[in-house]
Amino acid sequence: MPESSAEVIAAGINTVDFLARPPDGVVPGGKYETDELDVQGGGPASTAACVTAAFGHATAFAARLGDDPVSLLSRSQFTAAGIRPDFLIHAPGERVAMSMVQIDRSTGERTVYYNLSNYGWLHPEDIPVNAIRQARLIFVDGYDAPAALGMLRAAHGSDCRSIVDLEHGDAGFLHECISLATDVLLPLHTARSATGKDSPGDCLNSLASLGHGQMIVTDGERGSWALTPEGILHQPCFPVDVVDTNGCGDAFHGGYGVGLLRDWPLPLRIEFGAWVASRVATALGGRRGIPNLKIARADRHRFSPALQAALFPT
Repeated sequence: MPESSAEVIAAGINTVDFLARPPDGVVPGGKYETDELDVQGGGPASTAACVTAAFGHATAFAARLGDDPVSLLSRSQFTAAGIRPDFLIHAPGERVAMSMVQIDRSTGERTVYYNLSNYGWLHPEDIPVNAIRQARLIFVDGYDAPAALGMLRAAHGSDCRSIVDLEHGDAGFLHECISLATDVLLPLHTARSATGKDSPGDCLNSLASLGHGQMIVTDGERGSWALTPEGILHQPCFPVDVVDTNGCGDAFHGGYGVGLLRDWPLPLRIEFGAWVASRVATALGGRRGIPNLKIARADRHRFSPALQAALFPT
C-alpha cells in the first residue's frame, strides 16, 4: 500500500455518468437535439471528495480501474477534480460503473439507469488502513458495503473523522455503519428505514440510540436537520433556479466535510453544506457546479455573518 499524506480519503461506488436534459415534448422513438449533454464522474463519496479537493484539502479516492475507455475517463475526471491518485488501483479487466442520467427539464429531478458489469469492487487489502489512521477525514457510501465497513473500522478509535452517506442497506449494515461513524448524514428515507420513525426529529432521536456520532438527516429542498444537546437544528436550503438535483446530497456532505476540516461548529458546517448543494443544483450533473473559494467569495452576501467570518477571516 503506497504512502500518502492525504487529509481526506474516500471510498464508495465509482461511476461515470452520461447525462442528458432532454427538451420538452419528447416522444419515445424520436430523435432530439439538445445542447445539454455531458459526461462526468459520479458516486456519492467520490463527489463529496471532489468538494474537499475544490477547497484545497489534499484528497484521495480508493478505487479499482481497468484499461477500458470508461475507466480511463474516470481516472481523467479524478485528475481534473484535483483528486490524488494514491489509491487508484490498476486492475485490468475491471471497470467503473456506468450510468445514464435523464434530468427532467421542468423539475430538475433525475432518473438514473446504471450498469455494474465487471465492476472493480475494492478488496480487503485495498483499504489503506494506515493512511486512514493518519488522515483527518474519510467519506464512505453504502454501495460497496465491505469497503465502507473496512474504512470505518480502520478510522474507528483514531483521530480521523468519518462521514457516512447511506442511501440503502439492510438493518444490520446500516446499524453497524451508524455505530462506527463520527458523523452520520442520512437522507430522510434511509433514516426512516433504519429507525422505523417518520419525522426528522423522531428519526434523529432514534438514530442517537444506535451510535455516538453527530446525527443529521437531509430531505432535498426541505433542508436538513441536526441533533444537538439543545434540540433539533434545522438548516433550510438556499433557493436557486434548479437545473439538476443530481449530486446535491453528495455535495452537501462534501461542504459539511470542509467545515469539519476547518473545525467549524455544527451550524456553520450544515449552512456551508447547504450552500454547496445549492450551487451544484444550478448545473448539469453532480460535479459541474461544485464551487470553489472564488465562487464562495462572490456569493458571500448569502452567508450568515458567522460563516462569512469563518470562510474569510481578516
